[in-house]
Amino acid sequence: MLKAERQQRILALMQETNVVTVRDLAQAFSTSPITIRRDLLELGDKGLLARTHGGALASHEVLAEGNARYEMYSYAERHNQQSAEKAAIAECAAQYISDGDSILINAGTTAHALALALRGHQDLHVITNGLSVAAAAGQSRLAYVYVLAGRLDTRKQATIERADNDTLSGIQIREAFLGVHAVSAAGIFMRDSEDGAMNRAFIAAASRTTVMADHTKLKAHASFRVGAWQAGQRLITDPAADPEVVAAIRAQGVEVVISA
Repeated sequence: MLKAERQQRILALMQETNVVTVRDLAQAFSTSPITIRRDLLELGDKGLLARTHGGALASHEVLAEGNARYEMYSYAERHNQQSAEKAAIAECAAQYISDGDSILINAGTTAHALALALRGHQDLHVITNGLSVAAAAGQSRLAYVYVLAGRLDTRKQATIERADNDTLSGIQIREAFLGVHAVSAAGIFMRDSEDGAMNRAFIAAASRTTVMADHTKLKAHASFRVGAWQAGQRLITDPAADPEVVAAIRAQGVEVVISA
């Protein structure tokens, strides 16, 4: 297991238990106490936990937001987390896109994976606020790529703030494909208000919405709700997704697809 993945799982565990011990973590991850102590030291230096005798206590940020993965890793590092799951989800989502479609893809690492999966499609019109998404989609000479204007956020590799309903009101989009920070039976969530507002506008501009979320997003927490689930929406996740959460989302009329 890579260090980044192990530290991510430590933080996810702390969101549930608040307190962890070196001994329990070493057993859970089949590694040495020395390795775990180094992990806790690094996470403590980033302000994500407080060291205690023999373990650690979760910081308020981790408990309140559950978004430590986003805060502690760069875009490139996040790109490598759950990369296999994201690729499988993207390949599944690409099957719902036909040649000649006009689609919207938001920013993010899962969205980037979808852009890569579309290389075999023709005559696509792709609207996005994601810079890496635009670059990946633009590698195909058979796609027309439109980047939404706005303020550049290098951490998100995206333009933000100006993709409101007025900006998108003149655009007809068959389907929006959204990577998100968290999903639950209560709806779709992003970690900040700007992302929440933009993705609400994306949903409003599209005839249909597909949400792409690997299993970690079903256990994550984020503060700003994009919206409740709507009948006819689609969620694509991976086989490790929590079956209770999946069932609760399906019960609301959402099509839930499990990637291969």
